[in-house]
Amino acid sequence: MPGLDAVIGELRRGGLVIYFRHGPTDPSSMGDAEDDLSRCETQRNLSAEGRDQATRIGKAIRALGIPVGAVTTSPFCRCKDTASLAFGEYGVSNDLYFALDADPASTAALAKSLRRLLSTPPAIKTNAVIVAHTANLREATGIWPKPEGVAYVFRPLPGARFEVVAKVAPEDWPNAVKGRAR
Repeated sequence: MPGLDAVIGELRRGGLVIYFRHGPTDPSSMGDAEDDLSRCETQRNLSAEGRDQATRIGKAIRALGIPVGAVTTSPFCRCKDTASLAFGEYGVSNDLYFALDADPASTAALAKSLRRLLSTPPAIKTNAVIVAHTANLREATGIWPKPEGVAYVFRPLPGARFEVVAKVAPEDWPNAVKGRAR
């Protein structure tokens, strides 16, 4: 699958949707349950590496001149923190709730909603960003996004369709900035 180099020009023009899996997490940070999303201490949260990675990705995207419009995240703290550190402002959508433990009807509804987000063109001359989970993307597209922090770039198509155009590893964003400096 093509990487960042193949789509950087198009990303600079806007019109794409970038799906990020949240950054690396600290499994030891998880409390007893993730059922109260207002309490980050009950959730698996970003590790120090995850916070640093999100910050580096955001700085690199700005340095590369990639315009970002709407940023939408899952209601889980690890996703909101990834979005905040990388992009600043974001909106939360319950349609990006973690699909892994959802019942079959909810999983199907979450997948349908994500497919709608991936097929919706962003505001003119911007790219839309989604920050969510592995299971959501797998249920909607069949792609299992690994490792944490990976991004997939989608092109919205007519007729509520979309195509995946690139996979971007977390380190590819800052490496592209270094490559431009040479």
